[in-house]
Amino acid sequence: MTIGTIGTIGTVGDSGVDVALHRQLVALDAVAGRIAHARSALPSAAGDGVWSGDARRMYVRGLQHLAVQVQSAEAHVDEAIRNTRRAIAALDDGSHGR
Repeated sequence: MTIGTIGTIGTVGDSGVDVALHRQLVALDAVAGRIAHARSALPSAAGDGVWSGDARRMYVRGLQHLAVQVQSAEAHVDEAIRNTRRAIAALDDGSHGR
């Protein structure tokens, strides 16, 4: 998931919350990119004939475990991006009444 260009950062009070949330969104986007790269770089579980027997089973199990961890990290970061966007939208909605 990518966020694209954020654009001009508006001000919401003197707290700097809006600026902090936009910075967080940029940082989360960078993390999402690294996770996507890690997912694409995972080796094949086939092992290409490198492993056999118990070693192969452990190799496949390890790769499956790693793939689950990467998928979980991706889901958590995507959720954090969505939540950060909602927080920014809520601040923006609240600032129009000032």
